[in-house]
Amino acid sequence: MIEMEDQTNDLSEARIPFLDYKTYTDRVFFLPSKDGDNDVMITGKLDIPEGRKVIVAQALNQFSNLLNSKTFLINFIKTLEGRPDFNARSRVYFASLLTVALHGKLEYYTDIMRSLLLELMEEYVHSKNPKLMLRRSETVVERMLCNWMSICLYQFLRDSAGEPLYKLFKAIKHQVEKGPVDAKMKKAKYTLNDTGLLGDDVEYCILTLQVLVHGEGPDVTPVKVLNCDTISQVKEKIIEQVYRNLPYSQRPKVDSVALEWRPGSTGQILSDMDLTSQKEGRWKRLNTLAHYNVRDNATLVLSRVLHTHRQIHQNQDSHEESEYDFIICSVCYP
Repeated sequence: MIEMEDQTNDLSEARIPFLDYKTYTDRVFFLPSKDGDNDVMITGKLDIPEGRKVIVAQALNQFSNLLNSKTFLINFIKTLEGRPDFNARSRVYFASLLTVALHGKLEYYTDIMRSLLLELMEEYVHSKNPKLMLRRSETVVERMLCNWMSICLYQFLRDSAGEPLYKLFKAIKHQVEKGPVDAKMKKAKYTLNDTGLLGDDVEYCILTLQVLVHGEGPDVTPVKVLNCDTISQVKEKIIEQVYRNLPYSQRPKVDSVALEWRPGSTGQILSDMDLTSQKEGRWKRLNTLAHYNVRDNATLVLSRVLHTHRQIHQNQDSHEESEYDFIICSVCYP
């Protein structure tokens, strides 16, 4: 609890990463997709030839009127669900599009959902096991219910539940990262999930690094890490501490920053894999702070850089060996 005070004392609403309503609903309604920003069904931006715009607008208005007919909409949903090619992904996508289309008429949307739910309950009572109902989103109405709950819960999350939930997340994350975490399998010494428990007894010690950010002034940020952390894990902890006041979407990615250790007059670039990585037959260890012999209160410099010739050479060396070598995770380093 004492350690968590440092995590929560400066926590304010501005620092809790609340999403705006549109981003929140987009992520809840639609599965992550590379083409999500360009999906016509989501953006509503149709690329229609000038000569057909009037006809398309009329057709869309007529279809909108049909959607406002309860009898048509219920039969439309049943007809789609009766098609063998209307798979689970299509049901989720269709339900989300329907939610967006009827978002301005939630009372009507709720009425449609209620009618379909009553039919679904009757079907489960007579032909299926009622205990399994709503366990999976096998029907359009089940996904509609999820979307409806998400819409109704948004303001409650913003006003009441969001802050304690975020603090709980931060507390669990803080507790997990107090001990070794496997860089590849993500198993941890301190975890709530017994299947994700790290079986090996790894010796480690806590280090406090003094981090300078290149090009952002002389201010030094102390960051607590473990000497068994891989360089990528160290970068993640540094980014989270240095840029804690920025939204996650505006923070730099681990791959876009370089970490330099300055033990003396010369600096050394730290990376997970380089020419100093230790090999044991076909196995290769990920580099850790212990591998580089980084000590407590060491000064490191974080900088945003492009790929240098040295990094390209190291990546090529690593790529050539990746076909034959496996990687031992950070916690396997004694």
